[in-house]
Amino acid sequence: MLLATSTAQGVGPGPSRASILLDADPGAVTIAPLPCDRRGEVALSMTNTGSEGEFVDALLTASPGLELSRELWSTYLPPADPTQAVSAPVTVTAAEATTPGEYELQMAAAEQTLSIPVTIEEPPGDGPDANLALYRQAFASTTHPNTTLCGGVDGNRDSEQWAASGIHDRTPEEFPDVFGVELSDAYEISRVEVYTLDSATYPAAEMGIRDFDVEVRTPEGWHTTASVHDNEEGHVSITFPHVLADQVRVVVHDSNDHKYSRIIELEVYQH
Repeated sequence: MLLATSTAQGVGPGPSRASILLDADPGAVTIAPLPCDRRGEVALSMTNTGSEGEFVDALLTASPGLELSRELWSTYLPPADPTQAVSAPVTVTAAEATTPGEYELQMAAAEQTLSIPVTIEEPPGDGPDANLALYRQAFASTTHPNTTLCGGVDGNRDSEQWAASGIHDRTPEEFPDVFGVELSDAYEISRVEVYTLDSATYPAAEMGIRDFDVEVRTPEGWHTTASVHDNEEGHVSITFPHVLADQVRVVVHDSNDHKYSRIIELEVYQH
C-alpha cells in the first residue's frame, strides 16, 4: 500500500515540496480480541523522494475497539533517497469485548493518509484439544527489554525466530525467574508444554532452562505439578492428573548458562 504527495508547488522553477511515500508491512492484519495476540505488529515506513530533508510527524489512529502501542511517530527523513525508507513499529490489539468484523488503522502524514485494514476474528476456542494459553495475558517476574511479555504465548515455537518471539528475564545470574499465563476461566487441565531456547546457534544444553517447576493456581492456591532437573531438551511435556486451575506458571531455578531464563512458548491443555 503506497501513497505519495504531489511534488507540484506553483508554476515555473523554484523549490518543490518533498514527496513523502507512506507504506506498511504487512498491508493488512487479522487478529483476535485477546491481549497477547501479536499478529497485529505492523512496520510503518516513510520515504523522502524530495531534494531536501524534512521532519515529519505521523499521527496514528484506529477504529473504536482497537488499541495502539503508539499514537505519534516523529522522524527526520533524509533527502532524495527513495531506497532508504525510515521505519517504525506499531502494534494494534483489540479489547476482549471487541466485536469480530472489519476495522482499520490509519497513519496520517504529509497531507495524506494510509489505511491498513484490520480484521477482528473470533477468539480461539477452548475445546479439549485447544491450547488454553494462546494469546492470553502473560505475566513474568521480569522481562528483558529485548523481548516482549507476550512472546511466550504467541503461538510461535520456533527457536530460530528467537529475536522475534520468546521471552527471557532481565536479572542475569539471579534466580528464581517466573513466567506464566492467566487463562480465560478455570479449566480442568492435565498437560503443560514448555519450550525453551533450542536452536542450532543456541542449543538447549547450553542456553535452555535447566531446573524448573510447573505450578498451577487452584482455588486453594498455587500447586506444583512437576519439578524438572538437569534438563537439556528444548521441549518438555508435562502431564498430571486433572486439576482445576485458572493460571499456570513456570518457576525457573537455574538455566544451562546459569544466567537467563529463556522460554520460547508455554502451552496449556485439558488433555
